[in-house]
Amino acid sequence: MQKFLAIALFVGSIGLFGWTMHAYSTSGEEVLSVPVTGRSGTLAPIALNPGMSPVRVFLAVKMEMQVRDAISNAHKYEVNVTDRLGDKLLSFTRTHSEKKEDQGPDFRRESQNHIIGTFDVPIQGPYVIDWHVNPKRADIKGITVSLRRNVEGMNIPLMLLAGFCFVLGWVVIFVGRRQ
Repeated sequence: MQKFLAIALFVGSIGLFGWTMHAYSTSGEEVLSVPVTGRSGTLAPIALNPGMSPVRVFLAVKMEMQVRDAISNAHKYEVNVTDRLGDKLLSFTRTHSEKKEDQGPDFRRESQNHIIGTFDVPIQGPYVIDWHVNPKRADIKGITVSLRRNVEGMNIPLMLLAGFCFVLGWVVIFVGRRQ
């Protein structure tokens, strides 16, 4: 009975976490989805207004790579959103890494969808998105920049419930071992 309860808690935790992340990344309405070429660039100014707030930016990177080390840096990416005066509303830089799953070389072909961030539109006007993707060990096959408007925030109570179920699953396992 304890094994079943622990498994149910772990599955519930993963389900709640996945559902919350899916809702977070797909909420709102897509305003823009542009495949871009090259490794860096600036999108044409995008007309945004305060009624679209909050707005979330995404970067999708299609890549191929041979993972040889325990952790291999695939690519580094940076996205900035500025208003017409050049003030930054959003600035995000991160390196995406891939983990090796077994002892042999591992070839990966995948698309990584990065949630860059969320910002409010202070005034109506043109906004500029600058992007830069620096391949480390990955061969970049395609890049898409997307924008969604009127997005919802992270559902913190569901995330906390997912974390609680996960911790409770471990408690059930440890209590079961002691008996």
